[in-house]
Amino acid sequence: MVERSLMSHPRIASVRLRLTRLGWHVLLVGVFATLGGSVRSFNLPLVLAGLIFAALITQWRWSRRVMEAIEVARRLPLEAFAGQPFAVRFLVHNRNRWLSVWALRIEDHLTSVSGHFDPVSGNCAIGRLHESSVVEAEYECVIPRRGRYELGPAIVSTLSPFGLMEASFRLPDRGTIHVFPKLLPMHPAWRGAIQSRAGGQATTARRSGMEDGDFFGLRSWQAGDSRRHIHWRTTARLDEPAVRQFEQQRRFDLFLLVEIRALGVDAGNPYGDPSEDASNERVISAAASLICKVMTMPGNRIGLAIAGEQTTAIAAGGSREQWVAMLRLLSEAKPAAQPAVRPAVDAMLRTIGRPKDLLFLSVRPMPPEYRGMIETLATRSQVRWLSVEDGSIHQLVGQSAVDSKPSIPAVLGGPRPLSPSSQAIVKAAGD
Repeated sequence: MVERSLMSHPRIASVRLRLTRLGWHVLLVGVFATLGGSVRSFNLPLVLAGLIFAALITQWRWSRRVMEAIEVARRLPLEAFAGQPFAVRFLVHNRNRWLSVWALRIEDHLTSVSGHFDPVSGNCAIGRLHESSVVEAEYECVIPRRGRYELGPAIVSTLSPFGLMEASFRLPDRGTIHVFPKLLPMHPAWRGAIQSRAGGQATTARRSGMEDGDFFGLRSWQAGDSRRHIHWRTTARLDEPAVRQFEQQRRFDLFLLVEIRALGVDAGNPYGDPSEDASNERVISAAASLICKVMTMPGNRIGLAIAGEQTTAIAAGGSREQWVAMLRLLSEAKPAAQPAVRPAVDAMLRTIGRPKDLLFLSVRPMPPEYRGMIETLATRSQVRWLSVEDGSIHQLVGQSAVDSKPSIPAVLGGPRPLSPSSQAIVKAAGD
C-alpha cells in the first residue's frame, strides 16, 4: 500500500518527566530514610536514602537523554475504505549511539471532522529500541463510516529504565486521512446491467475489439485474425496476406451522476430519517464500487458529478490521482433536501462536454420533473437511471447491508521489520 510520511523532530524543551506511582512511593521511602538516619544518627538509612536518590537521578537523566534522541515519523495510507482495516505506522529512530530504550509507547488520537463519533485513541508499543536503530510500529483500526478524519497529536512515552518516571513528548504534527465509501460486492451480471437497454434508456458501455475501432493501418497476417479484415488489394500486390488494423476503443466511457437526497429533515429531526441515510450510503457505495471496478481496467474513462449539499463534477482519464480525487469527493459528500441535479448536469457539460453514456444513481426513481431533461440528454447520450427505492440499483451491486454506526474499534499493534522504503525515509530525514 502506498503511504505518505510525516517526520517529526522533537525538541528538548518538549520532553516532559513526571513521577509514577512507584516513583512517589520510592521518593517517600527515601525522604523517611533520610529523616530517620539524620535524627537517629544511623548510617544504614542514610546509605539507603543515597541509593534511592541515585536511582531517581539516574532515571531522570537516562529518560531525558534517550527521549531527546528519538525521532518519529507517522506514515498514513493513501487508501482507506470504510469497513476495511487499515494500518497507521510510525517510524521510530533512536539516534543515541550508546543507550537503548525499553517499553516505548505511542498513543495516537483519531478525530472525525464531521463529528460522527467522539475522539478515540490507538496505541502501539516497542519492547526494545536498540541504539542507532530504526523500528516500525503500527496500530490498526476499522472505521465503518466514510468521511475525513484527523490523526494527532500523538504522545510518545517510556518508563525505562526503572519505571520511576514517565518521560514523554508530544508530536505537534497532525495527519489527515480520507476514508472512502464502503465497497459493495458487484453483481455477477453488473456489466449486463450497464449495457442492457430498458425503457428506451440505452447502454453505458461499448465492446472493445478490432471491429469497433477506427482504421489504424495495415499489417501482415497473424494466426487468429478474421478473414473479414483481409485487405485484398495489398494482399495481391505483396503476394502475402495483409489485414486491416483498427484502433481499439475504450471498453467503458461512462459518466456517473450521483444524487444524494435527504428526506425527513425538520426541526425535530435535523439529521433526517436513518433509513434514508442508509439508502444514501448505498448509493454512494455503489458509485465508489463501480468507479474502483472500472478504473482497474486499462483503457477506461469515467466521470463523476455529485448533486448534494455541494455540486461538483470531475472527469478521470485513468490516472491514479484522478481516481483518488473522485473517491475523496464521495467520502465527503453530504445530502441536501433539494439536490441541484440540473446544475450538476450543467457542471458535467462544462467539464467534459456532451457525454456519450450517462448513468444516474439515486435513492428515488426518476421524478417526472426530470423527464424532459433526461429526454434532451438522450438525444445525444445514452442515459439510464438506477435507484434504491425500486431495487434497480441491485442490478449493479449486491444487497449487503451498509453499516453507518458511529463507532471505531482500535486494535493494538506492535513493532515490525523495517522495510526498504522506511529506511530511505529515515535516511533522507537524517540528511
